[in-house]
Amino acid sequence: MRPNSKGFTLVEMLVALSVAALLVSLVYGAVRIGQRSAQAVDRQAESSEIMRIGWQFLHDAITRARSVRDPDDPANRTGFRGTSDRLQFIADIPSWVGIGGMMRIRLGSEATADGEQLVLSRERIDKNPVTQSEGVAERAVLVEHLDRIQISYLGPASAGQTPEWQSDWDHASLLPNLVSVTVTPVHDQAWPVLVARPITGSAPIQQDARPADDTPPTEPEEVPD
Repeated sequence: MRPNSKGFTLVEMLVALSVAALLVSLVYGAVRIGQRSAQAVDRQAESSEIMRIGWQFLHDAITRARSVRDPDDPANRTGFRGTSDRLQFIADIPSWVGIGGMMRIRLGSEATADGEQLVLSRERIDKNPVTQSEGVAERAVLVEHLDRIQISYLGPASAGQTPEWQSDWDHASLLPNLVSVTVTPVHDQAWPVLVARPITGSAPIQQDARPADDTPPTEPEEVPD
C-alpha cells in the first residue's frame, strides 16, 4: 500500500485472495481426509460386526446340527453335505435367535457382477410339503468381495477308521467330528478360523476299532411334524 493511500492495490487484493484460496483448499483437503478415514473406520467396524455375528451364528448352528433326513433330498440320511467351498446341514435352532425349529443352513459363495460374495442362509424345513413351500430362506451377505473360502471336515472316511481331515463330507450315517472354515476377503485380512463341533450325530474320536461291517448304522431322526 502506498503512503497516505486509503485502500489496497489490485496486486495486494489478488495476493490476499490467493492466500485465502490456498488456506480454503488446505482446510477442505484435511476435512476430506478426515471423512475418508472416518468412513474407512466405519466400514471396518461394520465388517467386523458382520463377521462376529455371522461367525457366532454359524458356530452355534454347527454345534446344533442334527442327523436328520432332508425332506427335499430323501437320499440324504444325515441332512449334511459339505465340499471345500460349500456347506449345507440341518440344525435345531432355538427360538431366541428369531424363528426357531429345524433349519436348513447353507454357507457358500455366489457369483455377482463384481466378483464372489460369501452368503449364509437359513430356511425352515418341515415334513409337510404345503408348509415347506411357504418357507422363505433368509440370507445374509457376510463378505461382499470374497477371495477364498476353505472348508475342511474331521471324521472317519468310513466306519471304524481313524478320523482325519477331509475336503468333502458325504458320509451316509455320521456327521463330522469337527468343521473348520477359513475365509479370506479381497484386499483384507483373513477372518479368524472357525472351528465347530456337532454335539450329536458324529462318531466318538476315541473308540475301539472294529470291522466296518460290524458297525451298526446310525438311524437318522425324522423332521418333526
